[in-house]
Amino acid sequence: MEKWTLKETSFRAETAMAYEGLFTLGSGYLHTRGSFEENVGNEPQNITNPRPAFANASAFKHGGVQKTKWGAYVPGVFAHHPHLNEELVNLPCFLSIEPTAAGEKLDLLTSKISDYERVLNMKTASLSRNLTWHTKEGDVKVKFERFVSGARPHLSVQRAEFTVVRTLHPTPLQISIKSGIDADVRTNGCDHFVAAKIENISENRVKSTVTTNETPYFDKDNKITNTSGGDTIYTVAEVIAVGAERALPLQYQQETRRGYFTADFELNAGETLVIEKRAAVTTSRDLHLTSMGRQEVPTEGDLVGCERILDEAKNFTFEQLFSEHKTCWEKRWEISDVVIESNDKNDNSQEALRSSLFHLLRCHVTGDPRVAIDAKGTAGDIYYGRFFWDTEIYLVPFFLYTDPERAKTLVDFRIQTLAGAKRNAERGGYKGARFPWESDAQGNDCCPPGNWQYRDHEIHITADVVYAFAHYAANTGSDYLKNEAAETIVETARFWLDRVDYDENEIPHLLGIMGPDEYTALTSDNAYTNFMVAFALKLAAEYGKFGGATDDEIAQFKDVADRMPIYVNKDGIILQCQEFEHFADPQFAKLWKGYAEGKPVGHYAQYVPQERLYRTKCLKQADVLMLMFLFFNDYTKEEILATWDYYAPYTTHDSSLSLGAHAMLANRIGKEDEAWAMFQKCMGNDLDVEHEGAAEGIHIAGCGMNWQMVVFGAAGILNALQSDIFTLNPHLPKQWKKVSFPFVWKGQSLYISLEHGKVSIENKSDKPIEVVVVDKKTTIEAGKILLM
Repeated sequence: MEKWTLKETSFRAETAMAYEGLFTLGSGYLHTRGSFEENVGNEPQNITNPRPAFANASAFKHGGVQKTKWGAYVPGVFAHHPHLNEELVNLPCFLSIEPTAAGEKLDLLTSKISDYERVLNMKTASLSRNLTWHTKEGDVKVKFERFVSGARPHLSVQRAEFTVVRTLHPTPLQISIKSGIDADVRTNGCDHFVAAKIENISENRVKSTVTTNETPYFDKDNKITNTSGGDTIYTVAEVIAVGAERALPLQYQQETRRGYFTADFELNAGETLVIEKRAAVTTSRDLHLTSMGRQEVPTEGDLVGCERILDEAKNFTFEQLFSEHKTCWEKRWEISDVVIESNDKNDNSQEALRSSLFHLLRCHVTGDPRVAIDAKGTAGDIYYGRFFWDTEIYLVPFFLYTDPERAKTLVDFRIQTLAGAKRNAERGGYKGARFPWESDAQGNDCCPPGNWQYRDHEIHITADVVYAFAHYAANTGSDYLKNEAAETIVETARFWLDRVDYDENEIPHLLGIMGPDEYTALTSDNAYTNFMVAFALKLAAEYGKFGGATDDEIAQFKDVADRMPIYVNKDGIILQCQEFEHFADPQFAKLWKGYAEGKPVGHYAQYVPQERLYRTKCLKQADVLMLMFLFFNDYTKEEILATWDYYAPYTTHDSSLSLGAHAMLANRIGKEDEAWAMFQKCMGNDLDVEHEGAAEGIHIAGCGMNWQMVVFGAAGILNALQSDIFTLNPHLPKQWKKVSFPFVWKGQSLYISLEHGKVSIENKSDKPIEVVVVDKKTTIEAGKILLM
């Protein structure tokens, strides 16, 4: 069984939004949530009620209010929210194909249906839905299909088929179709469109032109440009009735910010009506891409760009467009797919991992370093389309070892936003560059003031950026650190020199810090942060001369890096922070429902106030273990085991990323059973539709972590910062029979297959490669396969 599909076999309002997020499609440029072609329950999408900021972005849920949440997104299209700062804008919806049969509108909340099935085909990046609709005058088989073209990234293609199975009267069954564009949508309760125009431009095309409210964009001199408004988004949709001989002419109807075509058809039993819909989306941002190597999409203030895209596709059938789209996805999967052969037929590891890979491949905007991948995988409004440290730690590795050119756009994003990082430092009274905790496409820190503890204190992201630079350079063998990244490395080092405080012995300290563990705030010398900062400063000392650093600065970089403290307790355990052993016991058994019975319910943070989180030994995730995974060679197995045993009783795993980091380490230190249990929980985050899963978007960092759990965890590969030579020491779960995947090591393509006690590595490159497999060093000649 190939296991390329995810299925929904019955419709339930309670899980509708979870499937919408999970079934998001995208080309990189354009993304659409998996909402239905018809509006479930006539759910309003235009409720204006701007939401305030929360201490945690995930505290705001659409799901408590709505049964369905439309979403169309182009990464980089941000606008200002009155409470949340800049956010990714939900664009006009162009997916509607709303059928009515015998006067009854198809609505899965009220219509009588059977044989329901919706399928996401991850191999072909397409979504289909089948059902039988039982109306008062007859039965209709309904099939919807759609994809966002990988070959034509601005183009969405849909097809709907309606086959009359039987009629209850001798007369034909009347089926009506309504299809168009709805620009009356909101993003987190905010109406971002200061101008919206809907027009009928031809007998079967409707166009939408919307302009977002002003967002402050800055030039290289930190002066605000863009005084005439925000981005302009152009959408053209065309509706085609295929082979409908009795079709009446399409009638155009217009409402406030909505434009639709309607048509009536009469079908006898056995006849099929086919409706195709194609939509093209461009934005004013596209005009700035030419210098970055992408073809300009001309818009000229109206819809010439969109119309041209549709005109170019006009002579292609649905099947032909789908074929070229599938070819693009075949190439993507060829360099990234992980094949798992399980010993358990009920094991869903393969589908879960492919779901993660699918969304990673869908999200990446090829060739555009002005954006990274947002925290919800461009599949929802929550986390506001912003870019976090997820990029550097969880996402870059997947692309770096499968498609290094794509990885480059992610690390280049931080270089593109250096000016924003310098503004962030300056606003805090610091020199240099401080990268934002929540970044928009300009590098502005959009974390609201009410979330000050994250915005002002979770500053490890600035060092994480430099770590990713080094990681990219290590696996590409490029001069990236001397060239493109040098200035950014130096500017971040200048920030760290200004941010450290010194004690009476002139020892540098980082005070008032929150590490990756967000339950431990305002601490001194967080181990993860200090270690990562020392790493970044050493790099700045090595490459500072290429980035404009003076000799005195380079000496300071090295001095602070060498003396940055990491604290240990009397047993030699690295302390998460200086104060850790003085914190109170978290009293999980007393305060956390179900904990005493071994079945904790929900998150610990649901049961205690924030002040208790901040003064107790409760960890959202274990910083020190994450540090040990990233710098695995710096620690012995015994040190890692002792650290694991020390922090495990305090770790809540309330972070969706916590289990993945633990699972990777667990594989390497002989805790295979624990690794498997953690792997299963982490892999299922988005698939867990019963507990909202991907309702508000994809856990995209978790997707990257899932790939790492297999490749760096189960396969035991050391990354290019951990080893100069390709090194593999597998710890395959006993539940799996075999794992196979492609891997790019320093420009050389490998294909790796692992079984229990067996290793196969094919060198697909044109030169020999030196490898270490289970502590044995050997060479694989070009085009040859190593079997061990």
